[in-house]
Amino acid sequence: MLEGFRIFFGALFILFVPGFAWSYVFFAKKNIDWIERVALSIGLSIALVPLTIFWLNWLFDIKITLLNTSLVVCGLTGVALVWVWARRQSRISRLGERVELWFKSLRSK
Repeated sequence: MLEGFRIFFGALFILFVPGFAWSYVFFAKKNIDWIERVALSIGLSIALVPLTIFWLNWLFDIKITLLNTSLVVCGLTGVALVWVWARRQSRISRLGERVELWFKSLRSK
């Protein structure tokens, strides 16, 4: 029973989570349907995780272990989340600047 949970959540962690985060980097929230996002998430995870792990192994001679794989998945997911957060913050700050300009134009009238 415990082994089944471990397999399910491990597969979800490796095969879905990084691609899901990166799907928001490539496509905005409303640009694609949820089924397309799930399929894209699985495909991106299958592409990103092994390529990153093998690249790190080949270039920096970092051994392929469970801990290193988990750190790579967390790193890939974290980079995507920071990217989406920064993009959202820049939009919010631009909106704030526009509102300030609007208020200044109202005061000058």
